[in-house]
Amino acid sequence: TYEGAGWFRRWVTVPTEWDDRRVVLRFEGINAHARVWLNEQEVGAWDFPFLPYAMDVHRALMPGQPTLIAVCVDNERRPGDVPGMQRGWRNYGGILREVTLTATDRCYMDRVALTAVPQQGGGHLDLQVLVHNTRTTSDLFRISLVIEGAEADSRDRIELVGAPTLLGAGTSAPLTLIGDIAGVTSWSPDCPRLYTARLSLDVVRDGCVNAIDARDLRIGFRTIEARDGQLLLNGSPIYLTGFNRHEDSPRTAMRPDPQTARHDLEAMKEAGANFVRLCHYPHHPSELDMCDELGLLAMAEIPLYWWGARDEGSESLLVGLAVARQQLEALVWRDRCHPSVISWSVSNETHEDREEVAAGNVELVRLAKSLDPTRLAAHVSDHWQRYPNFEADDLVCVNGYPSVGPLAGGLEPGYDLAQSTTFWRGGLDALHRRYPTKPILITEFGYTSFCDVTDSPYGGDVHAAVLEAEFSGMQAPYVCGATVWCWADHAWPPATFSFCGHLAVSPYGVLTRDRIRKLPFWTIRRLYRTRQGIADLPRHEGRPAPSASGYGVEMVRTTLQDIPVVTFPEGFSIRAMRPDEGGLWTDIWRDAEEFGAIEPTLFQSQFGADIEALRWRGYIVQDSRGVGVATITSWYNRAHKGQDYGQIHWVATRRSHWGLGLGKAMLSYALIQMAQWHERAFLGTQTRRLAAIKLYLDFGFVPDLDGPWAREAWREVREVLDHPVLSSLEL
Repeated sequence: TYEGAGWFRRWVTVPTEWDDRRVVLRFEGINAHARVWLNEQEVGAWDFPFLPYAMDVHRALMPGQPTLIAVCVDNERRPGDVPGMQRGWRNYGGILREVTLTATDRCYMDRVALTAVPQQGGGHLDLQVLVHNTRTTSDLFRISLVIEGAEADSRDRIELVGAPTLLGAGTSAPLTLIGDIAGVTSWSPDCPRLYTARLSLDVVRDGCVNAIDARDLRIGFRTIEARDGQLLLNGSPIYLTGFNRHEDSPRTAMRPDPQTARHDLEAMKEAGANFVRLCHYPHHPSELDMCDELGLLAMAEIPLYWWGARDEGSESLLVGLAVARQQLEALVWRDRCHPSVISWSVSNETHEDREEVAAGNVELVRLAKSLDPTRLAAHVSDHWQRYPNFEADDLVCVNGYPSVGPLAGGLEPGYDLAQSTTFWRGGLDALHRRYPTKPILITEFGYTSFCDVTDSPYGGDVHAAVLEAEFSGMQAPYVCGATVWCWADHAWPPATFSFCGHLAVSPYGVLTRDRIRKLPFWTIRRLYRTRQGIADLPRHEGRPAPSASGYGVEMVRTTLQDIPVVTFPEGFSIRAMRPDEGGLWTDIWRDAEEFGAIEPTLFQSQFGADIEALRWRGYIVQDSRGVGVATITSWYNRAHKGQDYGQIHWVATRRSHWGLGLGKAMLSYALIQMAQWHERAFLGTQTRRLAAIKLYLDFGFVPDLDGPWAREAWREVREVLDHPVLSSLEL
């Protein structure tokens, strides 16, 4: 919750070979206002949170000698900022993303605009690159493009070459390249076909061609249109089912966390989503790389940074609008080559009851369309019922929460969710009559719940019922999609927002912040997969590669009766774990694990959300000296397949104590304890942990065959593990 300046310093020594080169210092993202010095000489300042900023610094460098880089980042609110923006939506200040110092030729490529669209028999490319010649001489320059992975004429490599253009010293000009490519496949969520485009800037002199600047792009051939009340991808109507995602991770806070991002996006796709709104600020560009690969359409949005308050003065709004223009331009030029990006969002939930705010939205939408006419542009509104200002927008994007006040807020006892269905059905119909040619996208709808709560206004059962009732009101032909707020609970400091008076996490997610699936996840997964016509059957194609421990599988015990009673060998006993014994737990696991490294953050990530429960659900097996030699947890999952399950979790024995029967005894103990609280149990394991699988089979667990590739995985286990339970399975 700190607001103010933070200082960063680093000494570097650049090579002497950089003396006659252009040297660029680039920041991928800060929050929120930055100033930079090299050797006490100020070289740049900017106010673009979460967006890249690059500056030429060769004049301030002394190649071969130490250089001090000093950066001051200030997240205190200024005129034009949304009050509490840094503390509220994104309280983390400072340098959030990568910083690079690179050397280039003095003639270099700057802004790259590449349009790749499908056409009969292949695709069409239109490339424009802004080139700056800061050399002291004039020369002929051209751009060339090599496409790899294309299928035209059975060749894997296609080259397109632009015409040479004379650029004088100290001048800039756009160089263009247009070409058709036969045999390429269109990019879509069902077939996210990507091609590698190797772009080169060449100098042409005396019949010789030399490359002086280069970059690699991944491109996909696709079109997006909004026409006649429909959203058209590659000329065909598409209905978007998706989630809002904050770039928030319990592992790394605001720093890039590709592991969590990829896991989230893959899980969204499996849940029937074909769309993700990267909401409220520009996310790390690697997320868009993942969307390109996975086939998730995306909406990119500028920071929630300006004109958010009703009492902001006109001067402050003008400052905010000026910053928003710069942010939008930076966002478009950063992300416009991604095929996954189909729409630019210029604002979220601004006060459109003010004429200057509504006019600002119009100006920004028009700016986005002028910067990139190949994509859609829109603003996201929560004032759409009273102030439906969408004349300039390609899409009508609306947020609404008709169930939250009556149910979670307790404003209407006995509230019937049919009223929420009517809210959407009637409201969207009124919008359609006002804008009959524009498709409508619900960019936010949802509810709140806590992971382990039912029979309460904040229960997962209520959350699930809200999603089902509201989604049913979004099925008109002019509605092009629906986006749940939100994918996972995210941090929200209590200094600026409190939920139930104390929470530092906003509980609107269908997953917890630790990515535990709540009850509403299973509901929206069913609704989305049904809407997209995805059969919930085991998939045989596209099976991922196994990890070192094999494929992940689950096992289930449908009853906690008749648990085998196994006593511990002489000299061993079991006791409850203390919440402060994460070090011991990690040490046991590092000693026991044979397939991979155990990270120091694993204990906190697994149990941090309810660490006190370890006092009765976590156990340590100790020897006669009191040394911990094994561990098991009798954990829980309130929403596994939509039901309350006990979970046998994180079972490990030190290698020196394998074969002594400790596993049987502690599994017996954990299940007997679990039977006090649950009626059924499940566990997860991997196919190469054969000893563990045999133990679980002996204790009445059976393979769960419902998951993707589950039958294939268990068929492989059966080939190497002879057990009567496996022999009886129909695989």
